[in-house]
Amino acid sequence: MRSIVIVIFNICLVLTLLQPASVQAEDLQSDEANTSSASSSAAAGSEKTTDQIAEELTNPLAVFYRLDYQLEYRTYQGSIEGADDQTAMIHRFTPVFPFRQKNGKGFVFRFSLPYYDDQPVYWTDRGNPEWKIRLEDPTLNGPGVWAPTHSHTDDVTTDFVYGGVSDNGLILMYGLAGHLPTSSDTSNARQQLIIGPQLNIGKVTDWGVYGALMSHVFDIAEKRDKGTPDTMMTTIQAYFSYGLGNGWQLVSTPVIRYDWEGDSGNKLSLPLGGGIAKTMKIGSMPLKVSAEVQKYVVSTDRFDSDWFFKFTLSPVFPTKYTRN
Repeated sequence: MRSIVIVIFNICLVLTLLQPASVQAEDLQSDEANTSSASSSAAAGSEKTTDQIAEELTNPLAVFYRLDYQLEYRTYQGSIEGADDQTAMIHRFTPVFPFRQKNGKGFVFRFSLPYYDDQPVYWTDRGNPEWKIRLEDPTLNGPGVWAPTHSHTDDVTTDFVYGGVSDNGLILMYGLAGHLPTSSDTSNARQQLIIGPQLNIGKVTDWGVYGALMSHVFDIAEKRDKGTPDTMMTTIQAYFSYGLGNGWQLVSTPVIRYDWEGDSGNKLSLPLGGGIAKTMKIGSMPLKVSAEVQKYVVSTDRFDSDWFFKFTLSPVFPTKYTRN
């Protein structure tokens, strides 16, 4: 399984590396064609500062070719016996591809491949992962035990949006969010094609950036006839940054989830927290590093995250989007 993940990651990396290279060649041709004077050429080719790039990267769908890597560690809590002892380690690889950008607007495509080192599952006569525990109480099927499932890739999530940032700093992007039934843990995954509308709205200010990436998704097809319950979920990924200068920022990116199909008391998850981020340049390549800690102040009753720690590494590939 690890070899499969490595292959998929390498494919993502190659695609991400090749795309900016071709775009960069087109950028150079476009710059030459549009250059009317030496002064305008110098202005068009000036590199963005680390503070500018850090500010733009606060937007989770920022217009940069990049490959985000996120390491997550979660502790859990809940009313089911043994829930407080559970933990999980998750790796997320997320390439981002902007294209057809013109006059500050265009398309952005992002997909995320999660890889679980372990995932807590409550076993009775069948496996009960976190999402299923929200829908029904597994202890009604008799006593069970907690045991991690095998290491596996989870469902790929996608974002496809159109929009951009206006001259007054308004961030407005809209499109579709999706979950593809690609998990290698087929016995515990939903095995559903999930899709729904998405809206990203925010504001760039003198001191930083704030906004929210919102989606409302539901299942439209099932990969296997497993009798999986319906899915309907609203997610709000809030984002906030306060610039400290020299590429440093205070950041907060909590993800709020409301599961419309969950039982009473098992619908809302609300974390609060924050951390620090630093954007730097290695040669001509911008690199953003951040670390956050969040506490779930509202959790689903039976089983949900308690503390959440994440480390993110975001190399940005130099193209016209890293220049003014």
